[in-house]
Amino acid sequence: MDQYRFSPQQSQMIVDAIVEGYREYIEHRKDRKAVMKISSAFAWTKGNFIESRIAEEAANHGFTYKKSKAGLTWDYLQFVHQGSKILFLVKNANYFNENAFSLATIPGEHKTSGKKRTYLHELSKINDSLEFPVVPPSKNGKERVEQLSLFLAEEKVKEELESFKSSYQEFHILTYKLDEAYQVAEIVHYLPNSKNNIAYLVEDLSDLISGADLTAEDLEVFAVDSDEEIVDPAAFDIGILEDEKTGE
Repeated sequence: MDQYRFSPQQSQMIVDAIVEGYREYIEHRKDRKAVMKISSAFAWTKGNFIESRIAEEAANHGFTYKKSKAGLTWDYLQFVHQGSKILFLVKNANYFNENAFSLATIPGEHKTSGKKRTYLHELSKINDSLEFPVVPPSKNGKERVEQLSLFLAEEKVKEELESFKSSYQEFHILTYKLDEAYQVAEIVHYLPNSKNNIAYLVEDLSDLISGADLTAEDLEVFAVDSDEEIVDPAAFDIGILEDEKTGE
């Protein structure tokens, strides 16, 4: 999978932007906690800070960005390298299962089951002509993965996804993960395959992380009440309803 790696400069830029965006999020949380009586909703803005920072830095490396919808009420950014027609996005690893990438892994009691296609699966069809390693059968199909029971059926969304499949040559996913000390500890680069729903490892970028240590003051923003344990809805993929007549 080495042929799908980004350049060292691009990878370092993404890693640095994730760390810096997360730091900006921490500073924002500290500020809001100081001036507001209640600020727990800001716990859900981490992805916005990270994606915004990547958008700022990526312009110097040949990338543009586009706002797109991941559901009925939240947006996310897609990053595009025009020269190579590569599209990538960033996901929170806590809700990402590389063995069944198109379905979000949902902790807690907020679970529903169902065979649903998500926007990640549709975007991964961009990669249908790419070569992936041959892997032996696994328990991939038996992995327990769940997603919210909200689905999009709008023709506009389907048309946009069809346009993506003809406009781009590769679709990549990068994930970031926080450790028990709430610090950015892992950043991993994947290439998803729509045919078996597996996200293949392209490169573990964790060794490129620097400056991620948090201070005791930073950590105070996480010493909050249990309301912030509510699962962030923006972390989950909103699916496109299956065509029950065709069973697609």
